[in-house]
Amino acid sequence: MKRPFWLVLAASFALGCATVGKQFDTTHAGDVQKGTHDKAQMTAWFGEPHQKTSPLTGHPAGCVERWQWTYAHSVAGGSTVSDVLIVDFDGAGKVCDNAFSQVRQ
Repeated sequence: MKRPFWLVLAASFALGCATVGKQFDTTHAGDVQKGTHDKAQMTAWFGEPHQKTSPLTGHPAGCVERWQWTYAHSVAGGSTVSDVLIVDFDGAGKVCDNAFSQVRQ
């Protein structure tokens, strides 16, 4: 049975689900070390980033490129899951700054 478009649209809003990015393995998020790890290691641990930004300008640590892995999923009136990993690299491709945030509600 074919449903009217407005009914399908209304049902989608009523469910209130939203997802951004894709899930990534966070096992090594706390293991990232400045000056030690590089882009190859980050890709091996976390896969391809959700977003890459280059060039970075005015970074206090002199980082020139940023990779970001993002996953967030929320259900209206229910659970929220969010993982964000940001890794900045220097000109040699080594980690020069990083941050990880995880929310489970």
